[in-house]
Amino acid sequence: MPRRILLVRHCQSEANAAGRLEGKGDSPLTEAGREQAGRVAAFIAAQDIGPATVIVSPQARARATAEAILDACGWTAAHDHRIREGEFGHMEDISYAELGRHMAENRLSALHDVAHGGETRGDVAERFWQALSEALAATDGPLVAVTHGYAIHALVEHRFGHALSVAAISNGDVIELWLDGGAVTEPPKRHPLG
Repeated sequence: MPRRILLVRHCQSEANAAGRLEGKGDSPLTEAGREQAGRVAAFIAAQDIGPATVIVSPQARARATAEAILDACGWTAAHDHRIREGEFGHMEDISYAELGRHMAENRLSALHDVAHGGETRGDVAERFWQALSEALAATDGPLVAVTHGYAIHALVEHRFGHALSVAAISNGDVIELWLDGGAVTEPPKRHPLG
């Protein structure tokens, strides 16, 4: 029977607000991010999905987003380092403008390890999938993962073969998947926070 998975991108962090690429970084949510967390929590609570398993990236921006969801839904969570953001090598903490120039100069259409020297999308997807599959095997019912944009992109594109650009996953967005036996049963659905 298909299982419902909600992949939640953390809300606006200080690095997001400053227009900087943040992988390993650990900036907290901004005031706007905390307001967004309240809105995404209300959205998830309105889904009325009952008890759910929740796993959370240990990075501050994901933990703070998850806290709002847990409070609104009455759930508890486990932190799992395998759903943290990808590591961006020498591009850690550069501005989005610098990233855009680098991509244009090198005729790159996607951010990947060849461009930044960090983790491959495949590595990010596989560690994320290990965490999800273990949580799915240990529990029944829906699963909520509060994580990061690049990590969601890597999982959905690399593991499940569905195009979902990093740019299409905004702060606080929820990507809904239905999984059966480790395969998606329908295309991922994006619920924008907007």
